Amino acid sequence: MKAPTVYPPQISWEQILANLDDGVIALDAAGKIIFFNEASEVLTDISTAAATGQPLEQIFKREPWLVDLVRRTHPPRPRRARAEGDFISRWGRKVPVGVTVSPLQDPHGHFVGTILLLRDIKRRKELEEDLKRADRLVLMGTLGAGLAHEIRNPLGGIKGAAQLLRRSVDGNPSVREFTDIMIREVDRVNQLIEQLLDLSRPAELDLAPVNIHEVLEDVLFLESQALNGKDLQVKKWFDPSLPPIRGDRARLTQVFLNLVKNAFQAMERGALVVTTRVETDYHVREHGTAPNRFIWVDLADDGTGIRDEDLPHIFSPFFTTKNNGTGLGLATCYRIVKEHGGTIRVESTEGKGSTFRVSLVVAD
Repeated sequence: MKAPTVYPPQISWEQILANLDDGVIALDAAGKIIFFNEASEVLTDISTAAATGQPLEQIFKREPWLVDLVRRTHPPRPRRARAEGDFISRWGRKVPVGVTVSPLQDPHGHFVGTILLLRDIKRRKELEEDLKRADRLVLMGTLGAGLAHEIRNPLGGIKGAAQLLRRSVDGNPSVREFTDIMIREVDRVNQLIEQLLDLSRPAELDLAPVNIHEVLEDVLFLESQALNGKDLQVKKWFDPSLPPIRGDRARLTQVFLNLVKNAFQAMERGALVVTTRVETDYHVREHGTAPNRFIWVDLADDGTGIRDEDLPHIFSPFFTTKNNGTGLGLATCYRIVKEHGGTIRVESTEGKGSTFRVSLVVAD
């Protein structure tokens, strides 16, 4: 007896679209939402139940650029349109997205609605910004190396003259005080030049398996001793299963000392929350090698936050929001993390605090 034929279960187009990684939104001819997949919920922080049946203008009233894009697909000249912009959630979270909008037509060519395809382009934007920042660092390093010699020669002459003057007027306290100031300022400028040159030199990393929790514990202990009576707390959410990372312990200590110090300086009270975790979704494969795995260290503070207009420049050399800052600390952190094959990111809301995220490669 012949075995009965088993047919695969029927799969509807709704099931296919619902399981895509990209967001899919369908509108009827009146502009009301008739389909809203799970990826759209994640991107917009809006549930399917809240979106379905609502006019697009109502659901996306914070994104007028998106509404305008959809209108371009309407008759009398329906056509496909593309754009990039930010979705702003009800909690103020910004998500950069690329949107493609296409008119839907029936077999007779009549307009029956619109379909929107939404793609999270945050990772791409971050990589583009990394490339721009790396180019700026190379340019700054080349410029700094060229100027260092020309600046150091006259600085050496000024310092030598100030030291000679100090000896000749040893009995005059006022002049002695002025010459001391000159010598200190020359030393400070020399230190700045050395930091700038450090950005242009290829680092000699002493790579070895490193327990990042030990580095963080040492850094937090050191910086907690210098709080000067501030009412600050440190909360640690460490993943006990975190594997060792591949790094130079001294250089990584420099990175996290800088980040923790900045966080403490940004707060008068509140908490610094330090979280470690394994990255499960992001891998980088170099040619001829297995994909690298990453861990993340997140440092979230309750400080003053960073203005939106300052965020793109936060890792640029000589950019600082501090009255007495040099603007080289975060640029150095960025360079060290990049040399380790990792990334450093910042998310911040002015008045609510900042979160710096550092990724590092897991040791083989």
